[in-house]
Amino acid sequence: MVETEEQKTQEYKPGPIDNMIVSTLQSIDRGSFWSKDKILFFKEVAYLLSGGVSLVEAMNIIGQSSDNYALKEISRNILAFIRRGKSFSYALNRLPDYFDQGDYTIVKAGEMSGNLPMILQSLATEYVYVKDMKNKYVGALLYPAILIVVAIVAVFALFLLVLPNIFSIAESFQNLQLPWITRALHDTSIFFQTQWKAILGTVAWLSLVLGVFFSTEFGKKTWFSILLNIPLIGKMTKYFYIVKFCRYMKLMMAAGMNYIQTFQLLRDILWIPAYTNMIERVLVGLGKWETIYNTLQYETDLIPSDVSVMIKVGEETANLSNSLDNVLKMYEDDLNNLISTSSKIIEPVMLIFVGWIVVVIALGIFGLILQIMQWAGM
Repeated sequence: MVETEEQKTQEYKPGPIDNMIVSTLQSIDRGSFWSKDKILFFKEVAYLLSGGVSLVEAMNIIGQSSDNYALKEISRNILAFIRRGKSFSYALNRLPDYFDQGDYTIVKAGEMSGNLPMILQSLATEYVYVKDMKNKYVGALLYPAILIVVAIVAVFALFLLVLPNIFSIAESFQNLQLPWITRALHDTSIFFQTQWKAILGTVAWLSLVLGVFFSTEFGKKTWFSILLNIPLIGKMTKYFYIVKFCRYMKLMMAAGMNYIQTFQLLRDILWIPAYTNMIERVLVGLGKWETIYNTLQYETDLIPSDVSVMIKVGEETANLSNSLDNVLKMYEDDLNNLISTSSKIIEPVMLIFVGWIVVVIALGIFGLILQIMQWAGM
């Protein structure tokens, strides 16, 4: 049967299976709104508003041009709120799955100050910087962590699976005197063979207990205190949060927030209990009409004295933004140098540590081989 021209050009109508596949893919894409998508969204809105495009048109453009279904849905929802007479910040606050309280407050301040495009661009820039620094920070610690885990698993497998077969050869020789390092390896291997279930159970139990403990407010504060006291890593962590603290403080002030609003939002952004407690004390001081410096000068564990002094200068000259710029110039460079240095120092230290483990095991095995050769030559 020959197809007619009408049949060839007939529009394809998706069936129920096609609709189900599309619906599933859209639901997956709806949840794929990551920080990079938020950065792109804020940048696009800022660019369109700066070009004279209205907020309604901007949402239409983003919704129609984006391939990300989450962005399409966000644009559609924001557009619905705006057409009902609501503000952009109000719409963001009604989308908690995609935007947090910090986004809402900063955008609201930008609307009130009339600098919404600049604030959106600055907010996107902060997300880019913090994301980049976080990736560098995690990357500097990830390789040593992986190396430690691999070394522990390899040593455990060696004592449990490999060394017993080697030591079984020595048992076939009577009155063979083993070197002390070989005896130590032999005893350790026997301990692992007989107690491996107890070892794994203890590790699992400790992991559970520590996981629960460090999920509490006191546990988080304890962990952060331990982290700050680790050489190099502690300093790197401290500098990271100083930079984050100052950058967000500067952004909020540029948005037109007063000191109390700024520190209330910083309390939510810097969720670490140590910083939360510090900011609470600053808010109490501000409520008593004290300066920021008067409270920060006693927080030297988290805020170095030179940072507090620069903030004091900014308060006294009514130019706190410039003082924060000076702090950032100094500590951003130091943070980059610390991250670069840590990668160069931690890696060889871990390699030396793993190398010593290999040397000890090798000495024990070679000692056993030499004793067997001497015994056989008798």
